[in-house]
Amino acid sequence: MATRIDISELEKAMDGLLESALVPERWAGTLEAISRATGSAGAHIMPAVGKFSPGFLTTPNLLGAFDVYFAEGWHKRDFRERGLPIALAKGVIIEHDIASEEEFRRQEFYTEFLARFGLRYSAMIGFTSGDTLLSLNLQRRVDDHPFDREEERILLAMRSKLTASAEIIRSLQTAKIEGMSEAFELSGTASVFFDRTGRVSHLNNRAERLLDGDIRIVDRELVSGSQEETGLLRRHLKAVLGGDTFLSPAVSTPVLFSRPGKAPLVIRAQLLRGLPADLFAHSHAVAIVTDLSERARADGDLLRRLFALTPQEATVARLLMEGSSPRQIAEICGLTYETARGYVKKVLSKTGTQRQSQLISLLFGLKI
Repeated sequence: MATRIDISELEKAMDGLLESALVPERWAGTLEAISRATGSAGAHIMPAVGKFSPGFLTTPNLLGAFDVYFAEGWHKRDFRERGLPIALAKGVIIEHDIASEEEFRRQEFYTEFLARFGLRYSAMIGFTSGDTLLSLNLQRRVDDHPFDREEERILLAMRSKLTASAEIIRSLQTAKIEGMSEAFELSGTASVFFDRTGRVSHLNNRAERLLDGDIRIVDRELVSGSQEETGLLRRHLKAVLGGDTFLSPAVSTPVLFSRPGKAPLVIRAQLLRGLPADLFAHSHAVAIVTDLSERARADGDLLRRLFALTPQEATVARLLMEGSSPRQIAEICGLTYETARGYVKKVLSKTGTQRQSQLISLLFGLKI
Protein backbone atom coordinates (compact mmCIF):
# COMPACT_ATOMS: atom_id res chain seq x y z
CA MET A 1 0.00 0.00 0.00
CA ALA A 2 1.41 3.40 -0.98
CA THR A 3 1.97 5.85 1.85
CA ARG A 4 -0.46 8.74 2.16
CA ILE A 5 2.31 11.00 3.43
CA ASP A 6 3.64 13.59 0.99
CA ILE A 7 7.28 13.77 2.08
CA SER A 8 8.04 16.96 0.14
CA GLU A 9 5.04 18.78 1.64
CA LEU A 10 5.84 17.40 5.07
CA GLU A 11 9.38 18.84 4.92
CA LYS A 12 7.92 22.26 4.08
CA ALA A 13 5.40 21.96 6.89
CA MET A 14 8.11 20.99 9.38
CA ASP A 15 10.10 24.11 8.45
CA GLY A 16 7.14 26.05 9.84
CA LEU A 17 7.80 24.63 13.30
CA LEU A 18 10.75 26.94 13.94
CA GLU A 19 8.75 29.91 12.66
CA SER A 20 5.91 28.98 15.01
CA ALA A 21 8.39 28.79 17.88
CA LEU A 22 9.17 32.48 17.33
CA VAL A 23 5.67 33.58 16.24
CA PRO A 24 3.19 31.42 18.19
CA GLU A 25 0.17 32.76 16.29
CA ARG A 26 1.33 30.59 13.36
CA TRP A 27 0.85 27.30 15.20
CA ALA A 28 -2.62 26.61 13.79
CA GLY A 29 -1.40 27.08 10.20
CA THR A 30 1.65 24.90 10.82
CA LEU A 31 -0.47 22.09 12.27
CA GLU A 32 -2.88 22.32 9.34
CA ALA A 33 0.06 21.99 6.93
CA ILE A 34 1.38 18.95 8.82
CA SER A 35 -2.12 17.44 8.81
CA ARG A 36 -2.48 17.81 5.03
CA ALA A 37 1.01 16.46 4.34
CA THR A 38 0.38 13.33 6.45
CA GLY A 39 -3.04 12.57 4.99
CA SER A 40 -4.70 13.32 8.32
CA ALA A 41 -8.04 14.88 9.20
CA GLY A 42 -6.43 17.03 11.87
CA ALA A 43 -3.47 17.40 14.23
CA HIS A 44 -2.87 18.57 17.77
CA ILE A 45 -0.12 18.86 20.39
CA MET A 46 -0.73 18.25 24.08
CA PRO A 47 0.97 16.78 27.17
CA ALA A 48 1.16 12.99 27.05
CA VAL A 49 0.00 12.93 30.67
CA GLY A 50 -1.76 15.51 32.82
CA LYS A 51 -4.05 16.72 30.03
CA PHE A 52 -6.11 19.78 30.80
CA SER A 53 -8.13 22.38 28.96
CA PRO A 54 -6.96 24.70 27.40
CA GLY A 55 -3.49 23.09 27.54
CA PHE A 56 -3.21 22.05 23.91
CA LEU A 57 -2.66 23.28 20.35
CA THR A 58 -4.89 22.02 17.56
CA THR A 59 -6.11 22.50 14.04
CA PRO A 60 -9.40 24.46 14.24
CA ASN A 61 -11.47 21.59 12.82
CA LEU A 62 -10.84 19.50 15.96
CA LEU A 63 -11.98 22.14 18.47
CA GLY A 64 -15.51 20.71 18.68
CA ALA A 65 -14.13 17.25 19.44
CA PHE A 66 -11.90 18.71 22.15
CA ASP A 67 -14.87 20.43 23.80
CA VAL A 68 -16.48 17.01 24.19
CA TYR A 69 -13.16 15.34 25.08
CA PHE A 70 -12.86 17.49 28.22
CA ALA A 71 -16.54 18.14 29.02
CA GLU A 72 -17.40 14.42 29.10
CA GLY A 73 -14.16 13.35 30.79
CA TRP A 74 -12.71 11.36 27.88
CA HIS A 75 -9.29 12.88 28.67
CA LYS A 76 -9.34 10.83 31.88
CA ARG A 77 -10.04 7.56 30.05
CA ASP A 78 -8.19 7.97 26.78
CA PHE A 79 -7.63 4.37 25.64
CA ARG A 80 -4.54 5.41 23.69
CA GLU A 81 -2.59 6.26 26.87
CA ARG A 82 -1.78 2.58 27.18
CA GLY A 83 0.75 3.29 24.41
CA LEU A 84 2.88 5.68 26.51
CA PRO A 85 5.55 3.05 27.27
CA ILE A 86 5.87 2.50 23.51
CA ALA A 87 6.20 6.24 22.92
CA LEU A 88 8.98 6.42 25.49
CA ALA A 89 10.72 3.40 23.98
CA LYS A 90 10.61 4.15 20.27
CA GLY A 91 9.19 7.69 19.92
CA VAL A 92 6.17 6.97 17.72
CA ILE A 93 2.92 5.09 18.30
CA ILE A 94 0.59 4.05 15.54
CA GLU A 95 -2.88 2.83 16.44
CA HIS A 96 -2.16 -0.84 15.77
CA ASP A 97 0.58 -0.76 18.42
CA ILE A 98 -2.15 -0.47 21.03
CA ALA A 99 -5.48 -1.58 19.55
CA SER A 100 -6.75 -4.50 17.52
CA GLU A 101 -9.60 -4.32 15.02
CA GLU A 102 -11.78 -5.97 17.67
CA GLU A 103 -10.95 -3.15 20.12
CA PHE A 104 -11.79 -0.55 17.48
CA ARG A 105 -15.26 -2.12 17.34
CA ARG A 106 -15.93 -2.41 21.08
CA GLN A 107 -13.87 0.17 22.99
CA GLU A 108 -16.06 3.10 24.08
CA PHE A 109 -13.30 5.61 23.29
CA TYR A 110 -13.60 4.66 19.61
CA THR A 111 -17.29 3.79 19.37
CA GLU A 112 -18.79 6.55 21.53
CA PHE A 113 -16.28 9.37 21.27
CA LEU A 114 -14.15 9.31 18.11
CA ALA A 115 -16.90 7.78 15.96
CA ARG A 116 -19.16 10.71 16.85
CA PHE A 117 -16.81 12.91 14.80
CA GLY A 118 -16.07 10.37 12.09
CA LEU A 119 -12.56 9.77 13.46
CA ARG A 120 -10.63 6.62 14.30
CA TYR A 121 -6.96 6.03 13.47
CA SER A 122 -4.12 8.08 14.94
CA ALA A 123 -0.37 8.29 15.21
CA MET A 124 1.41 9.93 18.15
CA ILE A 125 4.94 11.32 18.00
CA GLY A 126 6.48 11.79 21.44
CA PHE A 127 8.95 14.59 22.15
CA THR A 128 10.08 16.54 25.20
CA SER A 129 9.93 20.12 26.43
CA GLY A 130 12.18 20.26 29.48
CA ASP A 131 10.99 17.40 31.68
CA THR A 132 7.51 17.31 30.10
CA LEU A 133 6.59 14.62 27.57
CA LEU A 134 4.46 16.07 24.77
CA SER A 135 2.89 14.37 21.78
CA LEU A 136 2.01 15.48 18.28
CA ASN A 137 -1.14 13.52 17.44
CA LEU A 138 -2.24 12.96 13.85
CA GLN A 139 -5.87 11.94 13.47
CA ARG A 140 -7.42 10.08 10.53
CA ARG A 141 -11.07 9.34 9.77
CA VAL A 142 -12.97 6.06 10.01
CA ASP A 143 -12.83 5.53 6.25
CA ASP A 144 -9.10 6.37 5.98
CA HIS A 145 -6.29 3.83 5.94
CA PRO A 146 -4.58 3.46 9.34
CA PHE A 147 -0.97 4.56 9.67
CA ASP A 148 1.43 1.78 8.64
CA ARG A 149 5.05 0.90 9.44
CA GLU A 150 6.47 2.79 6.48
CA GLU A 151 4.64 5.92 7.60
CA GLU A 152 5.86 5.31 11.13
CA ARG A 153 9.48 5.55 9.93
CA ILE A 154 8.73 8.85 8.20
CA LEU A 155 6.99 10.27 11.29
CA LEU A 156 9.90 9.27 13.53
CA ALA A 157 12.13 11.64 11.57
CA MET A 158 9.90 14.55 12.70
CA ARG A 159 10.97 14.24 16.36
CA SER A 160 14.19 16.25 16.11
CA LYS A 161 12.48 19.36 14.71
CA LEU A 162 9.63 19.06 17.20
CA THR A 163 12.11 18.90 20.08
CA ALA A 164 14.19 21.78 18.71
CA SER A 165 11.09 23.98 18.40
CA ALA A 166 9.96 23.10 21.92
CA GLU A 167 13.38 23.97 23.36
CA ILE A 168 13.43 27.35 21.59
CA ILE A 169 10.02 28.21 23.02
CA ARG A 170 11.00 26.98 26.47
CA SER A 171 14.15 29.11 26.43
CA LEU A 172 12.12 32.19 25.50
CA GLN A 173 9.56 31.43 28.20
CA THR A 174 12.29 30.85 30.79
CA ALA A 175 13.77 34.27 30.06
CA LYS A 176 10.27 35.76 30.41
CA ILE A 177 9.73 34.13 33.82
CA GLU A 178 13.16 35.19 35.06
CA GLY A 179 12.37 38.77 34.03
CA MET A 180 9.05 38.68 35.90
CA SER A 181 10.75 37.20 38.95
CA GLU A 182 13.35 39.96 38.96
CA ALA A 183 10.64 42.62 38.62
CA PHE A 184 8.85 41.16 41.65
CA GLU A 185 12.15 41.16 43.54
CA LEU A 186 12.82 44.83 42.75
CA SER A 187 9.32 45.73 43.96
CA GLY A 188 9.90 43.90 47.26
CA THR A 189 7.45 41.13 46.43
CA ALA A 190 8.04 37.45 47.17
CA SER A 191 6.94 35.29 44.23
CA VAL A 192 6.81 31.55 43.57
CA PHE A 193 6.16 30.10 40.10
CA PHE A 194 4.47 26.74 39.48
CA ASP A 195 4.30 24.33 36.55
CA ARG A 196 1.05 22.86 35.21
CA THR A 197 1.02 20.20 37.95
CA GLY A 198 1.40 22.69 40.81
CA ARG A 199 5.08 21.94 41.42
CA VAL A 200 7.50 24.79 42.11
CA SER A 201 9.38 25.75 38.95
CA HIS A 202 11.07 28.97 40.14
CA LEU A 203 11.10 31.36 43.10
CA ASN A 204 12.81 34.68 43.66
CA ASN A 205 15.26 35.49 46.44
CA ARG A 206 12.67 37.24 48.57
CA ALA A 207 10.45 34.13 48.55
CA GLU A 208 13.42 31.90 49.26
CA ARG A 209 14.21 33.90 52.40
CA LEU A 210 10.74 33.11 53.76
CA LEU A 211 11.46 29.38 53.74
CA ASP A 212 12.27 27.85 57.11
CA GLY A 213 11.63 24.67 59.06
CA ASP A 214 7.86 25.16 58.82
CA ILE A 215 7.52 26.54 55.30
CA ARG A 216 9.67 24.59 52.84
CA ILE A 217 9.89 22.92 49.44
CA VAL A 218 9.72 19.12 49.42
CA ASP A 219 9.94 17.26 46.11
CA ARG A 220 9.26 20.58 44.35
CA GLU A 221 6.07 21.11 46.36
CA LEU A 222 5.58 24.14 48.61
CA VAL A 223 4.45 22.74 51.95
CA SER A 224 3.51 23.97 55.40
CA GLY A 225 4.10 22.35 58.77
CA SER A 226 0.35 21.76 58.71
CA GLN A 227 -0.95 19.04 56.39
CA GLU A 228 -4.29 20.82 56.27
CA GLU A 229 -2.69 24.05 55.01
CA THR A 230 -0.63 22.12 52.44
CA GLY A 231 -3.83 20.48 51.21
CA LEU A 232 -5.54 23.87 50.90
CA LEU A 233 -2.68 25.16 48.75
CA ARG A 234 -2.91 22.08 46.52
CA ARG A 235 -6.61 22.72 45.99
CA HIS A 236 -5.99 26.43 45.43
CA LEU A 237 -3.40 25.69 42.74
CA LYS A 238 -5.62 23.06 41.14
CA ALA A 239 -8.43 25.59 40.87
CA VAL A 240 -6.13 28.28 39.45
CA LEU A 241 -4.54 25.91 36.94
CA GLY A 242 -7.94 24.72 35.76
CA GLY A 243 -7.78 21.20 37.11
CA ASP A 244 -11.44 21.20 38.09
CA THR A 245 -14.00 23.49 36.51
CA PHE A 246 -16.56 22.84 39.22
CA LEU A 247 -14.58 23.72 42.34
CA SER A 248 -16.34 26.13 44.68
CA PRO A 249 -15.22 29.78 44.72
CA ALA A 250 -13.85 29.35 48.27
CA VAL A 251 -11.11 27.10 46.93
CA SER A 252 -9.48 29.93 44.98
CA THR A 253 -9.30 32.30 47.97
CA PRO A 254 -5.83 33.03 49.42
CA VAL A 255 -4.22 30.34 51.56
CA LEU A 256 -2.69 31.02 54.98
CA PHE A 257 0.51 29.26 56.00
CA SER A 258 0.92 29.60 59.77
CA ARG A 259 4.33 29.96 61.41
CA PRO A 260 4.74 29.36 65.15
CA GLY A 261 5.77 32.61 66.84
CA LYS A 262 5.51 34.57 63.58
CA ALA A 263 2.80 36.17 61.51
CA PRO A 264 1.32 33.86 58.85
CA LEU A 265 2.17 33.99 55.18
CA VAL A 266 -0.66 34.68 52.75
CA ILE A 267 -0.32 32.89 49.39
CA ARG A 268 -2.44 33.87 46.41
CA ALA A 269 -1.82 32.28 43.01
CA GLN A 270 -2.96 33.37 39.59
CA LEU A 271 -2.70 31.86 36.14
CA LEU A 272 -0.02 33.16 33.79
CA ARG A 273 -2.10 33.85 30.72
CA GLY A 274 -0.35 34.25 27.41
CA LEU A 275 0.14 32.89 23.93
CA PRO A 276 -0.49 29.28 22.85
CA ALA A 277 3.23 28.63 23.26
CA ASP A 278 2.60 28.50 27.01
CA LEU A 279 1.95 24.79 26.42
CA PHE A 280 5.73 24.44 26.32
CA ALA A 281 6.49 26.71 29.28
CA HIS A 282 7.89 25.47 32.58
CA SER A 283 5.69 27.90 34.57
CA HIS A 284 1.93 28.25 34.34
CA ALA A 285 1.03 30.11 37.53
CA VAL A 286 2.64 32.57 39.94
CA ALA A 287 1.86 33.03 43.62
CA ILE A 288 2.44 36.26 45.50
CA VAL A 289 3.53 35.51 49.06
CA THR A 290 2.81 38.18 51.66
CA ASP A 291 4.49 38.21 55.07
CA LEU A 292 1.85 39.75 57.31
CA SER A 293 4.41 40.81 59.90
CA GLU A 294 5.61 43.45 57.42
CA ARG A 295 2.21 45.13 57.18
CA ALA A 296 0.39 44.29 60.40
CA ARG A 297 0.71 47.74 62.04
CA ALA A 298 -0.68 49.67 59.09
CA ASP A 299 -3.41 47.06 58.67
CA GLY A 300 -4.36 47.40 62.34
CA ASP A 301 -4.86 51.12 61.79
CA LEU A 302 -7.08 50.33 58.80
CA LEU A 303 -9.24 47.99 60.86
CA ARG A 304 -9.47 50.58 63.66
CA ARG A 305 -10.85 53.17 61.25
CA LEU A 306 -13.21 50.83 59.42
CA PHE A 307 -14.63 48.98 62.42
CA ALA A 308 -14.40 51.63 65.18
CA LEU A 309 -11.93 49.70 67.32
CA THR A 310 -10.66 51.26 70.53
CA PRO A 311 -6.87 51.78 70.82
CA GLN A 312 -6.56 48.62 72.94
CA GLU A 313 -8.70 46.62 70.52
CA ALA A 314 -6.57 47.90 67.61
CA THR A 315 -3.45 46.69 69.43
CA VAL A 316 -5.02 43.28 69.96
CA ALA A 317 -6.07 43.19 66.28
CA ARG A 318 -2.48 43.94 65.21
CA LEU A 319 -1.10 41.20 67.45
CA LEU A 320 -3.66 38.72 66.11
CA MET A 321 -2.54 39.56 62.58
CA GLU A 322 1.07 38.97 63.59
CA GLY A 323 0.09 35.46 64.63
CA SER A 324 -0.02 35.91 68.41
CA SER A 325 -2.30 33.68 70.46
CA PRO A 326 -4.63 35.13 73.17
CA ARG A 327 -2.20 33.93 75.86
CA GLN A 328 0.74 35.65 74.11
CA ILE A 329 -1.35 38.81 73.73
CA ALA A 330 -2.01 38.76 77.49
CA GLU A 331 1.73 38.57 78.21
CA ILE A 332 2.66 41.29 75.72
CA CYS A 333 -0.04 43.73 76.88
CA GLY A 334 0.22 42.96 80.60
CA LEU A 335 -3.34 41.67 80.78
CA THR A 336 -4.91 38.67 82.39
CA TYR A 337 -5.65 35.81 80.05
CA GLU A 338 -9.41 36.26 80.49
CA THR A 339 -9.19 40.00 79.74
CA ALA A 340 -7.12 39.32 76.62
CA ARG A 341 -9.68 36.73 75.49
CA GLY A 342 -12.40 39.32 76.00
CA TYR A 343 -10.60 41.80 73.72
CA VAL A 344 -10.11 39.11 71.10
CA LYS A 345 -13.84 38.36 71.14
CA LYS A 346 -14.66 42.06 70.77
CA VAL A 347 -12.29 42.42 67.79
CA LEU A 348 -13.77 39.39 66.07
CA SER A 349 -17.32 40.56 66.81
CA LYS A 350 -16.76 44.08 65.46
CA THR A 351 -15.10 42.79 62.30
CA GLY A 352 -17.76 40.13 61.71
CA THR A 353 -15.25 37.28 61.87
CA GLN A 354 -15.18 34.16 64.01
CA ARG A 355 -11.57 33.04 63.92
CA GLN A 356 -8.10 34.55 63.71
CA SER A 357 -7.63 33.16 60.19
CA GLN A 358 -10.85 34.85 59.04
CA LEU A 359 -9.66 38.18 60.44
CA ILE A 360 -6.43 37.85 58.46
CA SER A 361 -8.34 36.89 55.30
CA LEU A 362 -10.62 39.89 55.76
CA LEU A 363 -7.67 42.20 56.06
CA PHE A 364 -5.95 40.72 53.05
CA GLY A 365 -9.12 41.24 51.01
CA LEU A 366 -9.29 44.89 52.04
CA LYS A 367 -5.76 45.52 50.88
CA ILE A 368 -5.70 43.65 47.58
